[in-house]
Amino acid sequence: MSSLENLRKAKSLTDLAKLLGFTPKGVSYVLYKIDAAEKYRSFEIPKKSGGTRVIHAPEPQLALLQSRLAEMLYACVQERQKVNRRFWFASHGFHQGRTIISNAEVHKRRRFVFNLDLEDFFGTINFGRVRGFFINDQMFSLEPKVATIIAQIACHDNALPQGSPCSPVISNLIGNILDSRLLALARDAHCTYTRYADDLTFSTNEKLFPTEVAVNLHGAEWQVGVKLKKAIEKTGFSINPTKTRMSFRRSRQTVTGLVVNDKANINQDYYRAARAMCHSLFRTGCYFKPGDDAANPTDNLNPLEGALSHIYFVKSRRDRKPKVNKVAKAAGEFNPPRAPENLYRKFLFYKYFAAPTAPIIVTEGISDITYLQCAIRALGKKFPLLAKEQGGKITRQVHFLKPSGTSREILNLGHGAAGQASLVSSYTSNLKHYTHKPMANPVIILCDNDDGPKTVFKNAKTKAGVAISTTTADPFYYLGDNLYLVKVPEKLAAIPREIEDLFQPALLGTTLNGKTFDPKKDHGDAKHYGKVAFAESVVRPNAGTVDFSGFEDLLTRIEDVLKHYAGLSAASAMTTLNTSAVAAGTSAAP
Repeated sequence: MSSLENLRKAKSLTDLAKLLGFTPKGVSYVLYKIDAAEKYRSFEIPKKSGGTRVIHAPEPQLALLQSRLAEMLYACVQERQKVNRRFWFASHGFHQGRTIISNAEVHKRRRFVFNLDLEDFFGTINFGRVRGFFINDQMFSLEPKVATIIAQIACHDNALPQGSPCSPVISNLIGNILDSRLLALARDAHCTYTRYADDLTFSTNEKLFPTEVAVNLHGAEWQVGVKLKKAIEKTGFSINPTKTRMSFRRSRQTVTGLVVNDKANINQDYYRAARAMCHSLFRTGCYFKPGDDAANPTDNLNPLEGALSHIYFVKSRRDRKPKVNKVAKAAGEFNPPRAPENLYRKFLFYKYFAAPTAPIIVTEGISDITYLQCAIRALGKKFPLLAKEQGGKITRQVHFLKPSGTSREILNLGHGAAGQASLVSSYTSNLKHYTHKPMANPVIILCDNDDGPKTVFKNAKTKAGVAISTTTADPFYYLGDNLYLVKVPEKLAAIPREIEDLFQPALLGTTLNGKTFDPKKDHGDAKHYGKVAFAESVVRPNAGTVDFSGFEDLLTRIEDVLKHYAGLSAASAMTTLNTSAVAAGTSAAP
């Protein structure tokens, strides 16, 4: 039975709880027992257009409940789209397969591009509208009691909160009513219409812009047309009059922040600003954000990383088509522009390696991170340099570089030991790009003691000046700068050893769905499950009872690295101090 059919058949809290993977008591506790003041944590984030946006982040149990509700509603949407391919046709926000790029692309190369924003988009979708929608909408037609519970799960202070996992899908469901009316209006006016959350765009190549959508008052001032205004207000939304703008072909036309005169692209001024901020960061350790007080530079990397990630996201999709010269074309080469990607790579290298805020551990795989996180949490009291206990809660003092995803891809670290070997060989040369490189914390390459990291050992030998193999037993190897290599501890016999060998044999023998564990595989096969399933389905859920004593020697080695680097840093600081004192004494001499 489909998700939509199951939801329609739900008659009570018990039925809905079952669909969401909760017990009825669990849903009741989250909705009715947790104090309202404790359900959300509120904070402000800056808007790109100025001012701040209030985010209401739900507490973990409520967040999980809202995430399950969102998953079920998205499943309902997908079922509807199989029957009606134009369902959610105009919406590009909070929609799988749709982005700001897809929203902008349909408006490229147009004579007119008209943008307007809805005012307080989430705030106008209140409890009554959510409940009424799920009762009255033909797609859902839910029992009033079930619709009420959904509205209770979704709403905060009588509105959809920004920060809730289910606010996007519910806002799109209700916003689809508006989209249906505006698509009809756009069709009659020979326009293209799309919506990205609260951002509405109409574009056309007609010689005159249709007055039912917008009217030119005088000069550059445009006003929303009467028909469009009525259609928006009739569906319960209102227009933000300060964000209504018309742009023409010979001027810069933007849609959801992207320039669309030729094709959806980053605004060059935006890229140049990000490049200037990076230049300042790499030279001084801080930068000025556009519009900020020049007397107050920041060293907060988050805003700049967000900008660079956005640029890369757009450019990596926009520049998929090859741009090649005649020679390269004849050779069949693919040579897209690399400047934005190279800038992003330099930033990530600076963040993780030149100026890490905590010791960074670079593992071979993602499962290694899970093992170490759980081991540090279990053994934290024995290793005070790796974990700190505050109020009965263990907080890790080391960070991990994720072995997959955009960061790893941009840094050209590849997968597993190959990525580690690449990092070792290029580390020192990459550091030369930065004038400011505090390197306050060490970077630790952590690998198995087998033939897998053979290239890692070879590259590290050049740096360390000593032989490194499966038979060498140093606690760590210093590779210069702030880079170290640590192997999984060796047994007395010279045999290969992987990090999984640090677990007790009984745990390694755990059966999952009739399958046994094969540590040679990441994802397993028909008879075996792999490392990822072992980490997430065996180790993490049972971390409170797993015997992690086999990890003590490995954690000791990591602590030894931290102590060694602290000694190097102290010696370097003393040398600098003595050099300064000598220089001061020389300059003071007659």
